[in-house]
Amino acid sequence: MQFTDTSGWFSNYRIGETTGATKILVDKSTDRIIGAHLLGHDYAELANTIAHAMKNGLTTRKIKSTTAAYPSSGSDLGSMV
Repeated sequence: MQFTDTSGWFSNYRIGETTGATKILVDKSTDRIIGAHLLGHDYAELANTIAHAMKNGLTTRKIKSTTAAYPSSGSDLGSMV
């Protein structure tokens, strides 16, 4: 399990958001995401990306290697897993 307080991250700071956190559950034996809890502005984007990763069996290593538009909540995903 990886808990991350994202309230002070630039993607939240730039829009004046003061609340943000994620908890992402990863199966250590396969390096795949098995669940997630997300709290923050525009984290629906992250939920869609995580659902895609789970459905297609992407490892956190592959997720971290993906390039995303910056600054966005999507660009933060690699730091959350």
